[in-house]
Amino acid sequence: MATKAARDPATEKVRAITGLIAVVVGMATVAGVAVVAVILLGGGKEESVVAITTSALGIISASITAYLGIKATANTSKEASAAVSEKSGEAAVAQHEAATAQREAAVKKSKVDRLNKEIDEREKKGQIEPEIADELRDASVQAEEEARKAGPTSGGG
Repeated sequence: MATKAARDPATEKVRAITGLIAVVVGMATVAGVAVVAVILLGGGKEESVVAITTSALGIISASITAYLGIKATANTSKEASAAVSEKSGEAAVAQHEAATAQREAAVKKSKVDRLNKEIDEREKKGQIEPEIADELRDASVQAEEEARKAGPTSGGG
């Protein structure tokens, strides 16, 4: 998990500059050693001078290539990480909304079931006429169907 400092543009700029400075200092050191070696060998040993300058140029080019490769990989990784983080956040929200809708549907069904049970009990006790009990059951079923069509309400169950 990335920290706030790692995402801070000023911190990223400082990291880029210090990395570049390290590469430049390394290249300057290699070039300085090569120049000193060539001066010490003098003009009489051309093969040695060629070998030293070739090696120095190889080291410098390898350093530059490594720096640019690492920098490109880091930038790509940062972008990919941000994209994955955003997508996982969207997925978590969608999953939460689906779970909330399921809970609301279960609560509504539970309420309708309790209502129908109460209607049945009162009908058996003679407190409600059979025709009225049938109308109440039909109304509860109709209300449940309308609630399913309307979908979950905002604000939770």
